[in-house]
Parts: sequence; structure tokens; C-alpha cells
Amino acid sequence: MPEMTIKEWAAAYRAVNEAEREELKIRLPQEKIEDSVRSYFALSKFVCALSGTPDEPEELQESRAKFYLELTHRWTLLAKRLSHAF
Repeated sequence: MPEMTIKEWAAAYRAVNEAEREELKIRLPQEKIEDSVRSYFALSKFVCALSGTPDEPEELQESRAKFYLELTHRWTLLAKRLSHAF
């Protein structure tokens, strides 16, 4: 089975990205802000679970954890403010 060239792979990747963008253009205007924030948190938890790789330099682990905790705090505040706005 012949392997894909880099150009073929990139073209296929662009096609998938374009389809996802079109889906988001349709879905996001109809999505509630609360649902969007929930989706963000679910994605963040998933990424955090994947991000703790053992090959990461130990010096960066603390700063990255601090960054993610601060980001989560900010999104939580936003979610609380938005829930009071409606």
C-alpha cells in the first residue's frame, strides 16, 4: 500500500479542518454560552490528562500546572458571571 505524500496528507488535513470550521459556523451561533463553556472545560480536562508526559522537563511542570489552574479559575469566574446575566 503506497503511503501518502506530505502534500496529499496536508490536503486531506485541510479538507477535514474546513469541514469542522463549517460545522462550527452553523452550530456556535445557536449554542448557549453555558454549553460552550462546558465544552471548553471538558476539552481542557481531556488535554490536561494527556499533557502530563514523562518526557517533559521537570522545571516546566509547575509553571504549566499554575497556568492551567489560573485559566480554569478565570473560566469558572466567567461561567458564574454569565449564569447571573441570564
